[in-house]
Amino acid sequence: MSLATDPNTTDIQQCPFSGAALAGEEARMPDPVAAPGMGPKPALETDPGVFYDPLSYAAYDHPYELYKILRDKAPVYYNERRDLYVVSRYTDVQAGLRNHGQLSSALGNDMDGTHASYGAGNLIMVDAPRHTSLRSAVRRVFVGREILAKEDGIRALARHLITELRENGGGDFATEVALPLAIGAATKMIGMAVEDSGMLQEHLLRSMVRTVGEFGVPDDAAVSNQEAEEHLADVFGKRSEEVEAGGTATGSDAIAQIILGMHAGKVEPDEQVGLAHLILSAAIDAPAALLTNLVATLDKFPAFQRCLAEDPAAIPAFVEETLRFDTPGQNLCRQTTAEITIAGVTIPADSRVMFLLGSANRDERAFQNPDFFDISRELTPENRIMTFGDGIHACLGAPLARLAGRVLVETLLEGPEIRVVGLPERWAKQMVRGFAKLPVKFVD
Repeated sequence: MSLATDPNTTDIQQCPFSGAALAGEEARMPDPVAAPGMGPKPALETDPGVFYDPLSYAAYDHPYELYKILRDKAPVYYNERRDLYVVSRYTDVQAGLRNHGQLSSALGNDMDGTHASYGAGNLIMVDAPRHTSLRSAVRRVFVGREILAKEDGIRALARHLITELRENGGGDFATEVALPLAIGAATKMIGMAVEDSGMLQEHLLRSMVRTVGEFGVPDDAAVSNQEAEEHLADVFGKRSEEVEAGGTATGSDAIAQIILGMHAGKVEPDEQVGLAHLILSAAIDAPAALLTNLVATLDKFPAFQRCLAEDPAAIPAFVEETLRFDTPGQNLCRQTTAEITIAGVTIPADSRVMFLLGSANRDERAFQNPDFFDISRELTPENRIMTFGDGIHACLGAPLARLAGRVLVETLLEGPEIRVVGLPERWAKQMVRGFAKLPVKFVD
């Protein structure tokens, strides 16, 4: 039996699954709907019932119903006011993220200039072959053994933060657990001091601020990014001085690997800070969003707290389904280098194209009953989640996010039930779907 829940319900009457069942259930594929390229042509803002603006309140508040309309009515949609093409079906999203020849990353992966202040070395704003060199310089930081070596430290921090929250009778899970936990894991991975955690949390809270419905980065968010760059430059300066004084840069942290990469000719001197800043930000914002989404899911379907406590082997599947069901990184943008055709729609050269990862993860052409939360869902190479992107720019930090998510859920299930109370507040940044504020309490 499949453990599935209707998104409009809040409970499950029984726990009909086991670890063995999760591993052995036969793969299920939906009946074909409409092959990419065979569906309706895009609505160019002529149908009043078809409208999508990633900066609008509607997209911020309830994106998934809009995604379904796009997939069915306008798989490649053009928003004239943003001069933006939007791709929503799974197959087209995956193919687009793999098409590095016609779709460039040189202008970054956002639509509002978020990464403009990162400067040289920003991995997501570089195409091959430069991208290949920069990525290889930091690859060791993200290999499996390095990530797993951080588990004990992440677990100790998670227990400390959650214990404090319980002793206080509850609080804001986003700022008191999710962000500190993500930042704690990130500082160790980057090679920054624990004392930097407070500064980094303040930086993130400022840099993530946006105004729903408006284009662009607020002035203070841009200033915050610049301040983070300056601090990282100081950190690099001190570490480089240690190396010049006879020390070594042999650690597995990102800063050590970037310094080694510079000496090996993989990283230019002026690329060090931007590369580290990108890794730092990517290791904090989306993982912190995932951690809040996990708690929101445990509150939405509370019987999972009992089910998962009884069968901890199912926790990784719960994390994976949360990554699919409410994707922390909702979209990525690219720039066309030449005229390109997607789903039968011709997109001119030098056009901005947004690929909706959150929509791809809810596409019934790839996932059966995609709007049901189902941890017995079997994922295959043909329908793996698009949460971490695809192609050469696929997220290096995916293993760290999954590890932090699993450790968080395991730690939460050691104590009383967690519930969301009051009114949560989501991040306003259109790329990231998670909670900036998530008030919770614990109930025995």
